[in-house]
Amino acid sequence: MIKRLMVSGAAALLGVGGLMVPSASAVSEHAPASAAADCTIVWRVSANYHGFTAGHSWAWNAIVRKGDTGDQVREIQCLTQYWGSDPGKVDGVFGQLTEDAVKQQQQHCNIAQDGEVGPDTWRCLRGGGPN
Repeated sequence: MIKRLMVSGAAALLGVGGLMVPSASAVSEHAPASAAADCTIVWRVSANYHGFTAGHSWAWNAIVRKGDTGDQVREIQCLTQYWGSDPGKVDGVFGQLTEDAVKQQQQHCNIAQDGEVGPDTWRCLRGGGPN
């Protein structure tokens, strides 16, 4: 299940089974029944950042595409999953299922459906809607 958390400013963190999560006083949690268990999504607000994140990457302008691997891909997989697409396993490998999930989110946000994640798609994934 994906946990949706709202975090404002420098919220206090608690250690839970080796995972750092915002304390209850700083969090509003919503968890849809259909979500998967690989990602925890939070709304992060700081001086230099505000948007949804899974904590794998803070990228807003990197170009990420099919064949890429790593934390930016994990971030994309978590965010597309959060918004209801199926990127497949959250494994950091940008394959066909991840590309299809990106295209679905691009369509939702009324931007070019090229399957690549650039600045417009990052804004779509981080903000959750049409730019």
